[in-house]
Amino acid sequence: SRSAAGASLLIIYLAIRRRRRLSSSFLPTQSFGAKHEGLLRDARLDKLLVITDFDATLTTGDSTQCHDLVGFSDLLAAQFREGFAPLLDWQTNPLTDGVQWWDTAHALMVKYGQPPRSLIPRMVRQSSMVPRPGALKLLHRLALLNVPVLIVSAGLSDVIEEFLRQHDALTENITVCSNRLNYGADLAPQSVAPDPPITSFTKASAYRAARSFFKHHAARRSLLVLGDSITDIDAATEVPYDHLISVGFPNSRGPEATAKYAESYDALVLGDHGSLAAVDELVDDVMAAELSASEHITRLSKLKRQPSTGAFGVDRQ
Repeated sequence: SRSAAGASLLIIYLAIRRRRRLSSSFLPTQSFGAKHEGLLRDARLDKLLVITDFDATLTTGDSTQCHDLVGFSDLLAAQFREGFAPLLDWQTNPLTDGVQWWDTAHALMVKYGQPPRSLIPRMVRQSSMVPRPGALKLLHRLALLNVPVLIVSAGLSDVIEEFLRQHDALTENITVCSNRLNYGADLAPQSVAPDPPITSFTKASAYRAARSFFKHHAARRSLLVLGDSITDIDAATEVPYDHLISVGFPNSRGPEATAKYAESYDALVLGDHGSLAAVDELVDDVMAAELSASEHITRLSKLKRQPSTGAFGVDRQ
């Protein structure tokens, strides 16, 4: 039938795309093969859920990150920037390796009332925050397929949502779990939620922080988890699942760091500008496997409906 032929052609097309992935910046690790096969044995788009970091994952590895955008912006008060500057001194600041960094950063935002809500669109527009190649296409595709996406970030929800909005990517299937500025009537931040904040060291708290999201999508137990830090995979630690494939983005980190990523993630995307096309093709794989299974079931159903015949072609019914 036309529908069966169309499904077969789509499966072939998706297989070709999958082969192209092998020559890209996508690097499967030892755990990938078995997990990939397991995912496809139970492949269904209505079971799929994506958990992803934002900074240096959905954006390029050399993009401005959320808190950097706030701290470096010359649109904000000079007194605030002077107070914030030590936090951006990654070489000598003793707070860079602990949760206290976020507490201090957010306290400064509240103290100086920065950034005003009205300036965030302009700050994002003028920043060097760039979508990773393939990111917008992937997000658009997931929206069309109604696949829920949870962005778990140690950055700022207000900046992330504005970035997505400016790229026509803030769709209904996306939920942002990050640090949100709570604004007062004067459009200055009065507090930051949650408290304690979401940091690169506390990603495991995402399951509790986004409990309503996970409750609503409890039936989706096939996870794709994306992140540029070793700890980003922790966002799925407490999430019940049947299948999980994690993709790490070492960006411009050296060979030694990349080797550590290979121990933590099922696959890697290499380079600051490594494409998310490979993740898009994992979605293709799920679609192809689901179509193939559906086509097989259709054929079996048709065979069952056909009358059985004897050795001489006589209908036994």
